[in-house]
Amino acid sequence: MANVKRWASMLAVLALVAVACGSSGSTGQNLGPKNGGTLTVGLDGDMRYADPSFVSDATSLYVADQVVEGLVGLAPGTVSKVIPVLASALPTVSPDGLTYAFKLRSGIKFHDGTAFNADAVKFNYDRWKNLPAGDLQKNAVTYASVFGGFGQASNLAAVDAPDPSTVVFSFVKPQSNFLISQTVASFGIQSPAAIKGNDGNDATISKNAYALGSNGKGKAMVGTGPFMFSEWKANDHVTLVKNPSYWNPVAGPYVDRIEFKPFGDSASKVAALQSGAVDLVGTLDPAGVKTFRGKSNSVVLDRGTGCNITQLGINQAGVLTNKSMRFAIAAAVNRVAYVNGYYAGEASAADNWLPSGVDYYKREYLPTYNVSGAMGYMAQAGHKTGGVNVDLWYPTGAPVSLLPDPKGLAQAIAQDLQAVGFNVKLKTEAYSPNYLADQVGGKLPMWLQSKYCRWGSADDLLYSSFGYVNGAAPPMFNYTNDALNTLMLQALGDADPAKAKTDWLSAQDLIAADMPTVPLVSAKSPAGAQKYVMGFVGAGNGLEVLSSVWLNK
Repeated sequence: MANVKRWASMLAVLALVAVACGSSGSTGQNLGPKNGGTLTVGLDGDMRYADPSFVSDATSLYVADQVVEGLVGLAPGTVSKVIPVLASALPTVSPDGLTYAFKLRSGIKFHDGTAFNADAVKFNYDRWKNLPAGDLQKNAVTYASVFGGFGQASNLAAVDAPDPSTVVFSFVKPQSNFLISQTVASFGIQSPAAIKGNDGNDATISKNAYALGSNGKGKAMVGTGPFMFSEWKANDHVTLVKNPSYWNPVAGPYVDRIEFKPFGDSASKVAALQSGAVDLVGTLDPAGVKTFRGKSNSVVLDRGTGCNITQLGINQAGVLTNKSMRFAIAAAVNRVAYVNGYYAGEASAADNWLPSGVDYYKREYLPTYNVSGAMGYMAQAGHKTGGVNVDLWYPTGAPVSLLPDPKGLAQAIAQDLQAVGFNVKLKTEAYSPNYLADQVGGKLPMWLQSKYCRWGSADDLLYSSFGYVNGAAPPMFNYTNDALNTLMLQALGDADPAKAKTDWLSAQDLIAADMPTVPLVSAKSPAGAQKYVMGFVGAGNGLEVLSSVWLNK
């Protein structure tokens, strides 16, 4: 009970802080949160599936975060501070790191009225581990990424429920990212009865009524969260309704309904906010930030430190195999100019392959904009007179939340590189599927790449980029560093959190010494809202629970 009160108090304080900030310039009549009303939210596309087990895109996860809860979550407004949610406290961990024992909160019900307990937790994790090959495994990419695979390939050896309020996780080997990875909505605990009663385990996902949400309220996305799934009309809206029996009423929810509306492009989403057709938009591109900044009836909502890295991907073949050439590029690019010119100031110049808000981040003091320094690196590589030919790729049709103006950014980078002796040829192709497939396949020599963290820890951005696959460097970067790979595997398997931190800090030093790619910026991804939207507590990963939001109208 003490943990419930502490978490509720923290949420309440954060909500009041956000209310105070959000009320600036409004009527001045704020007397505290009000109940009722419909919050209409514009998103960057449609939800993919109504079962968060099978989604990894930001839009689907944003919806799911309102409905399902995991054993642990992130403290509001953070990307890496893990707090207990359905667990009553953080787990007891064995000295060897192979066993995590959770105590669960009591008296919680799923949205269908069935009981949340240890058996329900075990059911969910057993289900994920034993998903049949085919559609379900193909889409459960978060589980596979975290635990290394399904069935016998999974690092999760067993989940036991010795009593209704205790769950024990056993691992094949220690896994230092276990807790923070479980904050992703894909690991939200859902009603076993609803899953079994609505074909949730049908191996053909097009026939899986639970994943499709086709049976409506109480029969898909049945979690324990502050809102309940009500309806999904593809490419039109997703409707959630207030959970009147939410187990933590101090944390809200305040609005009666949330209506999520998908938009195919940023301009139409911005127009909808301008017209009042939506109350809140989950992301604003730089043009949108400029449109709404300083307006009397709308606000730009700061999410604080972002959880994004945009970089120049480099495939280490040909001339770019030479480390001095990569350092030349790092010194040639004017990151501060990119922040101001293409992100409306809503980003920071990157000095690492990690955003500053994630676990284990350290400043690496990468080369800053210095034309003469860049030319010096080129001379070290044997190209004193320049004349180095490189192709720089950028995508068309990329989500603006990832790359607001990829063509403009690529042109600016090309100009900077040409100033130090590169001959840059710009090339482009459609973001999906060509660009995505070609970068993964190692077909692009140098390209713009942007990535948001799934959880705020070093492994999610570093190991996923530079770790070996089946003992070999992935073709995307073609970057071989045996010492780095060994160190990252060691960090992932550290039973002692202090040792994991030391190893991840050392791993960043190894990367910085090699400059395998060139970090450019870390975007903040602000949201936008009508002035009457109160209580929004933004998170740097762009995924927040809206139970604290209320409407001052």
